Amino acid sequence: MSPRELFRSNAFRIALTFSVVVALLTAGTFAIIYNQVANADVGRLRAVMADEAHAAARGDDAALRQALALRLTHDFRRMDYVGLYDAGGALVFGNLPTRPAIPVDGKSHYVASYVGGPDSAGEAEPVLFVAMARADGGIVVLGRNLQELFTLRMAVARALAIAIAPTALAALAAGVFFSRRMLKRLAEINGSIGSIVEGDLRARLPAEESGDDLDRVAGSVNGMLDEIERLLDQIASVGDNIAHDLRSPVASVRARLETTLRAPDLPAKAAASVASAIRQLDRAMLTIDALLRVSSVEARRRRSAFQAMDLSAVCADAYEFFAPAAEAKGVAMSLRAPASTPMRGDFDLLREAVANIVDNAVKFTPPGGAVEIACAQVNGNPELAVSDTGCGVPIEDRERIFGRFYRARSDEPEEGWGIGLSIASMIARLHNFQLRVEDNHPGARFVMSGSVKAPLGLTPHPPGGRKPGFWRRFCRGGSGPVAA
Repeated sequence: MSPRELFRSNAFRIALTFSVVVALLTAGTFAIIYNQVANADVGRLRAVMADEAHAAARGDDAALRQALALRLTHDFRRMDYVGLYDAGGALVFGNLPTRPAIPVDGKSHYVASYVGGPDSAGEAEPVLFVAMARADGGIVVLGRNLQELFTLRMAVARALAIAIAPTALAALAAGVFFSRRMLKRLAEINGSIGSIVEGDLRARLPAEESGDDLDRVAGSVNGMLDEIERLLDQIASVGDNIAHDLRSPVASVRARLETTLRAPDLPAKAAASVASAIRQLDRAMLTIDALLRVSSVEARRRRSAFQAMDLSAVCADAYEFFAPAAEAKGVAMSLRAPASTPMRGDFDLLREAVANIVDNAVKFTPPGGAVEIACAQVNGNPELAVSDTGCGVPIEDRERIFGRFYRARSDEPEEGWGIGLSIASMIARLHNFQLRVEDNHPGARFVMSGSVKAPLGLTPHPPGGRKPGFWRRFCRGGSGPVAA
């Protein structure tokens, strides 16, 4: 599967949505964790400093100085601030030359930009201060530099932010993996459905042993196809049996009528009626033979094994067979084909399809006209065209002439049953060809083109099937011979 098909698929969109949701949930979770941890550290520090300030305010002067000196001695990172001021506001002990402008209420106060610490070098620093009044009128101030805490916060925030991207990518990768797996199964199912739509009722939807939803659906569809195939086989066998059963009595009646027609004492009026009945029986026999031939092609469609062959040889064979009849009628026949046009298919069936088309072209081309058989490779696929300068096909009949027993209106009183083009169209579909009729200005042109890389019934179609308008036309213009 190409990346473009993957990115445009609904499965990939679901995977992308899932990864975005996972990223947002992860970011939200990380934000909550960060906020809780940061607030917990600051809250704990506020409580500790408030307790220490109350304890310092209650102690005597000598013990307080000793405790403050010990505090500064143990502060290896130089994060603590200490200030002991007398009643006049002068510094008695500590590393705070000036008292911070905070309320003296024994509560912690945050100063975002404090300048004047012992190691600040004139830089503003975030500090948490607590000021508490002593009994002698002095004030004790305790402070804690929060720069290290904030740096740790930023490190944690960056780590969480960095972790979001891999988490989202991992979720997206997992989604792409499972979506590709699902799309592969859907492509296989779509290919099988394409084969079934083209007429290969023996094709079945692929099913695994996982027993998931797709397997259950595939099993139900396969069961339905089994029943449809059984019913169609029954219908086909009924038609074949009727056709076979009719051949013997019709042939017997015809033989008796011929015997009667040869009787010397048969009146002229009766002889004409018998001759007319024989002609009608002949037409009935042709209809029976046509029905049996259609059934034979449909049956072979399921059982044939395609082989490497040459389409140019098929055209040359048709040219050699019909050239004498065309010459006798005064129709110029030509062959335009390369030395070799390789493909895979059934030589006999393609020869019959081309023969039906060429036969129509010769039949409906008046004396002095021309018929051309041509084939070529177009975009790596074989393409065949049979053109004539006959009466052409009306636009309203160009789709219907491929139906069974349909005959387009024509000024030529040619006999036929309208079954030849139906068989040709059936054989074309078997080879994954499209058979269309175009205008030849004047006359008509049959074009048989398409892809034969995956013949119907042998190899599933690729996902998406053949794209309309992909094949270039071999000939310009538009119609083919009328159906016989």
